[in-house]
Amino acid sequence: MTVMELPHRAEAGPTAAASVMDRVQAYASGLPAYAPEIEQKGRIPGGVLDGLKATGLLRAALPPSLGGVEMTVPEITRAVDLLAEGDASVAWCAAVALNAALAVVSLPAEVFTELFPDPDLITATVLPPAGRAVRRAGGYLLSGRWTYGSGIAHADRVMAGFQTPDGAPRIAVFDAAHARVLDTWNTTGLRGTGSHDFEVAELFVPERHTFGLVPAGTRQEPLHLRADNLALKMAGVPLGIGRSALNAAREILAARRSALPWPGAPADLAHAESLIGAADAYVYSTLQDVWAAQAAGRAPERGTAALARQFAHRACREAVQLLYDTVGSASVYTERTPLDRCLRDLITASRHVASSEKILDGVGDLRLGGDPASPHL
Repeated sequence: MTVMELPHRAEAGPTAAASVMDRVQAYASGLPAYAPEIEQKGRIPGGVLDGLKATGLLRAALPPSLGGVEMTVPEITRAVDLLAEGDASVAWCAAVALNAALAVVSLPAEVFTELFPDPDLITATVLPPAGRAVRRAGGYLLSGRWTYGSGIAHADRVMAGFQTPDGAPRIAVFDAAHARVLDTWNTTGLRGTGSHDFEVAELFVPERHTFGLVPAGTRQEPLHLRADNLALKMAGVPLGIGRSALNAAREILAARRSALPWPGAPADLAHAESLIGAADAYVYSTLQDVWAAQAAGRAPERGTAALARQFAHRACREAVQLLYDTVGSASVYTERTPLDRCLRDLITASRHVASSEKILDGVGDLRLGGDPASPHL
């Protein structure tokens, strides 16, 4: 593989935030050239990972005191969106890696720095407490198997949920080299995320390298570090995939404008554009409202951002399917167009619990006076 040309590494501090988006955009523009290799290998190559780290995006949710650049939630989501336009697997793994900021909420700064001496280290995060632990002096012996370990094949650190002997859920942070990766990610879409199962057996994790998730609103942490905010960025994935498909379809159809597959092809293209545009407007207007409410000390309406995220998946999937059908038989050739990969990636991404149809049930129940326990609302 030719090593990807790296953008100049972003420096830490608040003044760097303005340049991260430009770096991400420049980096994302080169990702389509690597997309076939990423999918074929089922992981993100080292040169592409180095380029991601150099953008500074992995620092976007960290405070300046820890080398962060503190971008807003709408900005982080747009960055994920731009990455997804270049390659959905890179965008997904980048979004998951940003969850390292969850540890900042509960761990002392010196412990976080001990675990993440470089703020650009990549983290694989699986929060459900699938692991079990036995107490040992100063910590736990951790064992377990976790599913959907996005990025586990290239991660530097792992954050994995487990239950303590008294049944309390906690998160363990440890070096990814200790995880045994199991070859389970045999999927149609998001192949490059390498979201395999992984396991550890009686791994000693010091108590100071574990923490309990703090419920939203119970601490006065900076807005960038709120666990509920960190979940919002995933809405960028379907938007970027949709835009990639739209651009590819427009180019193909424009090249054969005098001999389109059927008379309604231009209308289908315009319809797909309207679906993606509507989803984009819904997501970002909602995120701006959430950010503004939190900055003013108000609680945003629960479920609204989740509803916008689920709509983005649904609308973009409909749009990409429409574009796939409109382009016709050329859509199936993965070396000529990203349409087939875009459709498969969207189908797989939309199966995630934070974006599935169950979100509609939860938000509907909320609006009718219920109080669903889902953390994704």
